Amino acid sequence: MNNKFIPIISVFMTISLVVFVSLQLYWIRELYTSLEQDFSNKVYSALETSTQKVNQIEVNKYWNETYNNVGKEVLASKNQPVKTYIQQSSDSANRSNILFQTSIVEKQNIPVSAKGDTLYTTKLYKDEGQLKVKRSSPEPLTTNISRDIDNNSYQMKEFARLSASSLPIEKRVSNKTIDSVLSKELRLKGIDTKFGFGIINKNNQLTTVANNIYLDQKDKTNYTYPIFTDSKDRTLYTLALVFPRKDYSLVKHNLPMLLGTFISLLTILGIYIISINYMMRQKKIAEIKTDFINNMSHEFKTPLATISVATDSLANDKIATDPDKVKYYSGLIKQENLRMKKQVETVLNMSKLERNEMPLHLKETNVRELIKKIAESFRLIVNERNGSLTTEFNATKYNFKVDEFHISNALINLLDNANKYSPETPEIKLTTRNEGNWYVIEISDKGMGMDAVNRNKIFEKFFREETGNIHNVKGQGLGLSYVKKIVDIHKGQIHVDSHKGKGSTFTIKLPMV
Repeated sequence: MNNKFIPIISVFMTISLVVFVSLQLYWIRELYTSLEQDFSNKVYSALETSTQKVNQIEVNKYWNETYNNVGKEVLASKNQPVKTYIQQSSDSANRSNILFQTSIVEKQNIPVSAKGDTLYTTKLYKDEGQLKVKRSSPEPLTTNISRDIDNNSYQMKEFARLSASSLPIEKRVSNKTIDSVLSKELRLKGIDTKFGFGIINKNNQLTTVANNIYLDQKDKTNYTYPIFTDSKDRTLYTLALVFPRKDYSLVKHNLPMLLGTFISLLTILGIYIISINYMMRQKKIAEIKTDFINNMSHEFKTPLATISVATDSLANDKIATDPDKVKYYSGLIKQENLRMKKQVETVLNMSKLERNEMPLHLKETNVRELIKKIAESFRLIVNERNGSLTTEFNATKYNFKVDEFHISNALINLLDNANKYSPETPEIKLTTRNEGNWYVIEISDKGMGMDAVNRNKIFEKFFREETGNIHNVKGQGLGLSYVKKIVDIHKGQIHVDSHKGKGSTFTIKLPMV
């Protein structure tokens, strides 16, 4: 993919993702609103039914318990109809249909307190029937017709309403009754979450009829419905409900749908993040590879030029006849050839390390002596720049198993970096110590140092602080990546502490067990 298209694709992907996420969030909000409205409808329906039942329970209490004999009285005026309604119609068979209805209405007021509170009762007795007679001549009076006319049987309906403006709420209803009725009605509506209830008077003050949940959660959004009214249908008391776990209840009953929505949303977000990260990494890898090729070309350019000059010189008859010159140029060709070979081997070794194809040859080693030899050899290179390499061997335990070849290469890479990234006279210090079962090696310098951004990237393959075709510091960007791999396969640790312009300290910890 062309690098210039990556930002464009990223922008379009981001816009699409923002639109998608916005729509999903809007749909979730609308869904929640719908669920909340459905919940409210069920609650108000349960409140309406519950208040009716509470009123019926109160009427029954006064009618069947306090005044139980009233319900058993027989009306003396039962045979005296208050209203009789007759409707007559004719059909095609020359008959007349007579529909009749007789009603007796009795009203009775039962006092329930000395302050004028009254139970208003109404009884309605109804008798209705249908007669068919011929219009032209009388029809024989059958036994059934005679019974329908003469039978004085009535269907009784009773109506009662309590008007109790003065009765205290505690005498009208109890916590137990409210809780029982509400629990049953809410369950019938499919609501099984905990609820709190309380009764509020006409002055908007909470009465003593309330449970502990309502007392704790009364400031939350509540649902209210009139429970008792006066004779003019004005609200005396209001029943209020709160649901402290309403949100949990809504989510629980719709968990599969909401969970599916969130999973799909997270999946899209994950794919977006992975895709953007992958494209950015591809872009970065492309840039790093370009830098690597440029650096490798530069590293090969010098030895190839030297070999070319040496080869041309050997072709010269004057030099060809001079054994010393031949020996000199042959040695030069060999030296540059080895230099190129080393560059190629570094790349190949890193490739093997990436595929875990490079086995370690571990053997018991005196690591102190190994580091001394490396330091003595590298000190010659530092001395050429009038620098210094000091050592402090503070470790008392230094015999353990390592791969001498790879550990040596790793330390040489670190020393070489300390030398290369010291623009002025290099000052390098190498120290060792023991920390428990760890053998610690520190290599510090007073060179260029690194900022925090580069400090987190230096162990990445091909990474170099200088980018592009800049070669003030030679290398392929593989040294520290190689060091990290070698330390890792030894099951060790490597850390770096560096500050721009103050130098760097690399710390290697190798296990001695």
